[in-house]
Amino acid sequence: MKNLIYKEFKLCMQPLVWIFFAFVLMLLIPNYIYLVPCFFVGNAIFQTMQVGAVNNDVLFSNLLPVSKRDTVKAKYLFVICVELIMTALYVGMIFVNHKLIGSPNMAGIDACPALIGGCFLIHAVFNAIFLPVFYKSGFKAGRAFVFSAIAVFAVMFVFEGIFIAAGAAADKSALFAAIESTIDCWPETGRALSAQLIFTGAFAVLYAVVTWLSYLRSASIFEKSDI
Repeated sequence: MKNLIYKEFKLCMQPLVWIFFAFVLMLLIPNYIYLVPCFFVGNAIFQTMQVGAVNNDVLFSNLLPVSKRDTVKAKYLFVICVELIMTALYVGMIFVNHKLIGSPNMAGIDACPALIGGCFLIHAVFNAIFLPVFYKSGFKAGRAFVFSAIAVFAVMFVFEGIFIAAGAAADKSALFAAIESTIDCWPETGRALSAQLIFTGAFAVLYAVVTWLSYLRSASIFEKSDI
């Protein structure tokens, strides 16, 4: 497994991945949809898989003395590493945003700890669709990316829309007022910090469960394929 993961980072990973990490700087744009950089990480993973497909990475992996399940597991571990690196960069940029901008985000959720929960949600949706669809063929990365991108943007706009609505109607709804005072804000109080940590933790668990189930499905599909 160690050698397979080494292959993913040394032979498969594209330089574009590092470039797409820089999109986390979009958190310094006032009044912006701060989950968009998560989509670009998915794009980086797609580019890596696309180039791998052109270079017959799947066929090469099948010629190695390893099981198909281990090949899929190594790919998932690579994807998880990329996503967690981006999530870690988000943590740093949230603090930078607070210091340099420090004002509410009118385009969606604020740059606050709860935003990390949104990142986990977007990554979970991407993993649930992109990788299983890709492993149905082993080379149609574009088709898998289109399906996953549609789902990611649908979830993103619903997620951000909830916080836009909460900000617009906080004075008319107790629920929206609670969201604005505990989740969609910089946590000035212990109550808000606790709420955001629970919020983020719940989505982190969702990410872990969805990614694990996605891996099991992808491994099952790939083992039954004739590739």
